[in-house]
Amino acid sequence: MSYYYDNQRHLVCIPYSIENLHTMAQALGIKRGWFHTNHYDIPKYLLEYVQTEAIEARPRQIVNIIKTGKL
Repeated sequence: MSYYYDNQRHLVCIPYSIENLHTMAQALGIKRGWFHTNHYDIPKYLLEYVQTEAIEARPRQIVNIIKTGKL
């Protein structure tokens, strides 16, 4: 699974699914409370860590992953 984040601190994964999002969050130590319908928000205190584990993407790419499952 690959993780993607943007400069608005949104976090998604490929392959994209809600189940995979929760698995990703658990692996990164992000609580379920940061889940928002179709993505996770990255808590500020975990931002630097997530940046070492995920690939930076543009906000539009995050939306595309949510809509199509592809970058």
